[in-house]
Amino acid sequence: MENITMRESPQHSPRVANLPVREEMDLGESRGKLLQRGAWGKADILLVESPVGKAIVKDFSRKLFPVRWYGRWQIRREASIYRRLAGVPGVPKYFGRIGKNAIAIEYIEGERISHWKRRELPPALFARLWTLIESIHARGIVHIDLRKRDNILIDSRGEVFIIDFNASFRFPPGSRGARWILPALRRIDHFGFLKWKAALAPSQLSEAERSAFRRMSFLRRFWIFK
Repeated sequence: MENITMRESPQHSPRVANLPVREEMDLGESRGKLLQRGAWGKADILLVESPVGKAIVKDFSRKLFPVRWYGRWQIRREASIYRRLAGVPGVPKYFGRIGKNAIAIEYIEGERISHWKRRELPPALFARLWTLIESIHARGIVHIDLRKRDNILIDSRGEVFIIDFNASFRFPPGSRGARWILPALRRIDHFGFLKWKAALAPSQLSEAERSAFRRMSFLRRFWIFK
């Protein structure tokens, strides 16, 4: 059995080690399972049973060298974002990097937000989602991709989570980017919020939100990234 060692993270013990990175591997009574084989330039996604609970592992180790090289940069970048967001309720815990080519993050057992169409929504869902988005922004992070249905999850208790920060932007506190660029990019996350509120709870939209959603929907026609 091939094992790899996880680097210690500030929040977890170095005993979080020997996480498997193959499709099916035994680790005592634990098992790792391939959930998605990444396309040419994307990481493989694994679900792993670890000493600290279930983890999602993003792994570039089986990719060709140019992709591994890019993947290492992406892993470092995403790890820095999770460290910045440590302690924010609704953001998965960061377990640590695994060597140079992989990262482990808390697995969230939840449903995509899109699955809640025509269902009774958890109380104050959108108030809590807004608070979560603003908490992320307060740490200098903009998610960018909240319109994607996979990136907002709701668990069995009705708690809301935001996942997958690989495309996110991070701005150092007090930097020019934080002062000038972050306020503009925040609107992209706000548009994602309004998209789901309009789809799932249109009666809860205020007049200001309706106006903002119409304006953003019009401007999105000219946005090159769909």
